[in-house]
Amino acid sequence: MKLFEGLNEFQSEVFGNLDLTNQKITNKLFFDCEFSNCNFSYTDFESTLFEDCSFFNCNFSLSKILKTQMRGVVFNSCKIMGIDFTKCDMLMVDFSVKECNVQSCIFSDLCLKKSSFYKSDFIECDFFNTDLSETNLSQSDFSGSLFHNTNLFKANLTKCINYNIDPFKNNIKKAVFSLPEALILLNAFEISIE
Repeated sequence: MKLFEGLNEFQSEVFGNLDLTNQKITNKLFFDCEFSNCNFSYTDFESTLFEDCSFFNCNFSLSKILKTQMRGVVFNSCKIMGIDFTKCDMLMVDFSVKECNVQSCIFSDLCLKKSSFYKSDFIECDFFNTDLSETNLSQSDFSGSLFHNTNLFKANLTKCINYNIDPFKNNIKKAVFSLPEALILLNAFEISIE
C-alpha cells in the first residue's frame, strides 16, 4: 500500500490510525497537518517537509529522516527510537518534544535553541555539539545520555533526573537546575560530599 502516492502536498489534513511500517515517503510537503496514533516504524522519510505539523501518540521506531525538513513540529506522547536527527536538512530543524519516550537518538550538531523538550525520557541519546541554549528540558529523564560541548546556556533543567553533565565540557552558564540532582554537577571536581 502506497499511501500519499500521486499527491505531493497536504494542507491542514488530519491523519489517524495509519500503519506506514516499512513505507517510503519521498518529496512530500505537509503543512499544518495532524497525525495521531500512527505507526511510522522503519518508515523512510526522504526530502520531505513537515511545517507546523503535530504528532500525537505516534511510533517512530527506527524511522529514517534523510534530508527531511521540520519547522514548528510538535511530538506529543510519541515513541521516538533509534533516529539520527543529524540526517535531517540541517538548515530547517525546529521541533519540540512533550511527554515522549525518546531512546537511542542522535541530536548532535543540531541547533535546537529555544526548543521545548518537556517531561520526556531521553534514554541513551547523544547531544554532542548541540545548541540547547534557552531550551526547556524540565522534568525530563536523561539516563545514559551523553553531553559533550553542549550549549546549555540559560537552559531550564529543573526537576530533570539522571543527567551527567560535565561543567568543564559543556556550557551551563545561567542554566537552571534543581536540588538534589544538581549535586551531580560536582562529580567533575572529584570531591566527596558527606
